Order: sequence, then C-alpha cells, then structure tokens
Amino acid sequence: MSTAYPEFKGKRALITGGTQGIGKAIAERLARQGAKVYLNFARNVQTAREVLDQFRNAGYASELFQADLASPEAVETMLEQIHQSGPLDLLVCNAAYQEKKGFFETDRALIQRTFDINILANFQIIRKIADEMIAAGRRGRMVLCSSGHGTMAFKGTFAYDVSKAALNHFMRCAALELIEHDIRLNAADIGWTHTPGERRWFSEEEQNRLSRSIPIGRAAQADEIAGVIEFLLSDQASYVVGSLYVIDGGFILRPNPST
Repeated sequence: MSTAYPEFKGKRALITGGTQGIGKAIAERLARQGAKVYLNFARNVQTAREVLDQFRNAGYASELFQADLASPEAVETMLEQIHQSGPLDLLVCNAAYQEKKGFFETDRALIQRTFDINILANFQIIRKIADEMIAAGRRGRMVLCSSGHGTMAFKGTFAYDVSKAALNHFMRCAALELIEHDIRLNAADIGWTHTPGERRWFSEEEQNRLSRSIPIGRAAQADEIAGVIEFLLSDQASYVVGSLYVIDGGFILRPNPST
C-alpha cells in the first residue's frame, strides 16, 4: 500500500517522459495523492493519449504536453504553456536518450544529441521552473533520474554513461544554489528496471540472466522506483538535499554479472 503524502494534494507536477515506465509510475503516485500532473512525451501519441484516458478515468487531474527535449524551442513552448496557470511545485526529470555504442563507434553527433537531452534540456527545464518558483515564493521539490551508468564504467554505452556522470554533478552544483531559495534538488541512481525502454534492448532470456546477477535477485518494478522518488519529493525527505539516492537492488555492491 502506498504511503500517504497529504502535502501533494493540489500541487502541480511536471514529469518528463511521463507516459511510460518509471515516469508513468511516478505520475500515477503523485496523481493518486491529489497532485495535478503534466505528462511530457516525445513521439508516441497513441500511447500518450491512452495513458491520459486512463488517468482521467481514474479521476486524476492530468494533461499531456508533447515536446522533443532535443529541441530548445519545443521545451520553451511546453514550459510557457504549463506556466500560464502558475508556477509548478514538483518536477521529475525522467526522460533520457541512449544509444548503445562504444567509444570507437560514437561520433560527435551522438554525443551532441545525448547531451542535448540528458543535460541541456534538464538545465533549461530546471532553470525556467526554478525562476518561476522563486518569483512566486514557492517551495520547490525536484528529482533527476540518473543511473548506475553515471557512477560505474560500462562498455558499449559511452555517450550515455558520460552524460549520466555529468548529470550527477550537475545535480550537486545546482542543488547547492537552489536550496538557498527553498528548492530541494536530488537525484535517483536507478538500477535495472522492467520497463518498455529496457525491454527493447534485451531478449527475455538476457533480461532474466541479468536480473539474476543483481544481489537482490531480480530487476525492479517501475512502481518500486517511483515510490522512492515520491519520498524524495515529499516532506518526509525535508533534510535530503543534493543526494544521489541509490535504488539498484544492491547492484553497486557487486557490479560484475559473472560473480
């Protein structure tokens, strides 16, 4: 059963990549507690509309906003539309871009696109939302979705890994200044999770093998990750600032799948 967080009632939350996987699970938890959720998505219009129908049928206050985060113009338009009805209270930067290419297969264009989405879009979003929060005297709560790829080195995901490492220190540097305005920023170091995004990279057999390599013996469900992020946004985490919160089933304790 979900923990009750009455402080979310009436709050306004943006979740990037909010119509699938972990993003959807976070949005569901916040909406269930009475928050109005703004669901960002990039391309899959049919899935996004199905999710919106699902949310509204459940009585959740929700809206869709399509924006490719690689486009600063699309991001700016989305943020302007959302802020027409006032500042946000909660933000989860969940969307990310990944291509599985190693160092020697990576070119400048892949580095650029990966950083455009995983770093520059998050900067643009956080800066705009923080400016609006500060102008309104609003307390803010923000979480960046990171990964063990930002802490450990893996072969075959060079650009993604470097971007997540940059994101982790981005979070720390921004958190130091944001907290002066009562805006708490943290990040979640998310491990292997059963999501549509993960399933497109691996066969079911490979997923099962990799899941067994995690000390806890399985991959996470999206709602398990969402529960920790919900906590980080809540008043229960009022003293957590600039933290990289690890949610990986113990993977960091034994990162070699062969052991």
